[in-house]
Amino acid sequence: MHMALQFAGRGFVEEGEGPSGPDGSRFEGRFVVYGIAAADGPVFGDDVSLLADDGSHGREVRLPSAAHFTAIRSGTTTEHLTTSDDTFEGLQIMKHSSSTRLRIYFDAEPDGTRDFRDRESFRRGQLIATYKADEITQVAPRAGVFDTRVNCRLLESTPFTFGGRIVDFADLAPSMVEISHGHAPEALASPISIPHHEAPFDNDGPGVFGRQFAVGGMMLVAS
Repeated sequence: MHMALQFAGRGFVEEGEGPSGPDGSRFEGRFVVYGIAAADGPVFGDDVSLLADDGSHGREVRLPSAAHFTAIRSGTTTEHLTTSDDTFEGLQIMKHSSSTRLRIYFDAEPDGTRDFRDRESFRRGQLIATYKADEITQVAPRAGVFDTRVNCRLLESTPFTFGGRIVDFADLAPSMVEISHGHAPEALASPISIPHHEAPFDNDGPGVFGRQFAVGGMMLVAS
């Protein structure tokens, strides 16, 4: 089995918690999926865009508002490891909680109002797959970049129809490995409230995402 899911988006980190800071910081990634390909080519056909024409930029540049497929990964940092000492700046490794979840959504008719700051707009449409995500992030402070590796195991899925084809992630990708890359977080001008009433954030009280970062990569089927 072969499948590659391409995505890009933004991540958000709890205010006051840095890559090398205390354990317990909450984070969330909000992604646009712009490619899904299997061994025999794109799942929905050659040259079929996963982005609708939102009417604002034509075919040259499309915004997250145009995405038919979105994803959200939410979790909490539980453990840090550093390879630095007082003579050398090394790497920071972060392990994330076993309650981390990746959820993929299908929006049949994007209405052009989706925005990274609006969490509900990334959950619009049909929830088509939920994965348990075992995530580790490796930060290079000197370079201001990080890499993330995630093992994703499907917990539940719902078949959906797009481009005349019925697809179920249980058949397409029962397990996946993610490799993604991003840059160091920067301050948000207006912090965003953490949805502490929802899993996996429901064991902690109110808080805010005070920083954001760009991130993108791919998920590959793990056989």
